[in-house]
Amino acid sequence: MRKFAVKFAIFLFLSFWLFTSLFPLYFMVQTAFTPETDIRQIPPRLFPSKPTLANFENLFKNQRIWLWAKNSLIISGSITAGTVFVCSMAAYSLSKFDFKGRKFIFTMIVSTILVPAQVTLLPTFILINKLKLTDTLWAVIIPSLSSPYIIFMMRQYMLSISNDYVDAARVDGANEWTIYLKIILPMSKPVIATSAIFTFISSWNGFLWPLIVLNDPDKYPLTVGLATMQRLGLTQFGLQMAGAMFSAIPMIVMFFSFQRYFMKGLMSGGTKG
Repeated sequence: MRKFAVKFAIFLFLSFWLFTSLFPLYFMVQTAFTPETDIRQIPPRLFPSKPTLANFENLFKNQRIWLWAKNSLIISGSITAGTVFVCSMAAYSLSKFDFKGRKFIFTMIVSTILVPAQVTLLPTFILINKLKLTDTLWAVIIPSLSSPYIIFMMRQYMLSISNDYVDAARVDGANEWTIYLKIILPMSKPVIATSAIFTFISSWNGFLWPLIVLNDPDKYPLTVGLATMQRLGLTQFGLQMAGAMFSAIPMIVMFFSFQRYFMKGLMSGGTKG
């Protein structure tokens, strides 16, 4: 009886947690299909009385919506590919090379996680401005091509890959690029997929930095562009939620495309030596 009570309590807790996690998602979807007049009713409706596509029609009336989506794909794709490449090289050198100061360098990299992003906004903007990259997509991409957290995660995973593979390849005459590209990266697919998902979602949702360095509306990513569609003094909740649904599609596709490797990266490590 006691075991049943414990299991039932756990079930209730998890059910409540699931409800509180999914309800905002449901509210977003139902708001996107609800007329603006019904959205502002008090108390709010949990189900739309007259589902409509008017919010999506208003969203796609703006001809720049597809341009913003393309900009977001370019920015997020470039940042994801660059971050995975740069961070995996750093993780490889910090996990498989034995050189003086390795631990100190790794400690300094990880310690930057403690620095709030807002602290680096001004010096980064000054640097980008001196390089004459403001109001270009490069201004958004370049400062985000490395992440101390991704380096930490990849290094910890690569440490679990047996050094015997690397030593055997070196004995056979393989250079470091060959070892990195043909041995380490294929064996690190789970952590690479996990890093790619985290990086893509983070860059896709980026708002503050693109808002600071971009002035041309044609160069806005989707997050900034959707924010500019709001009327002055009036928040259009239906339009916002329709935009949020449209913006969420690439992230959902990204997650399910790499779900197999993502789950494996969270639940297992590499071959231990």
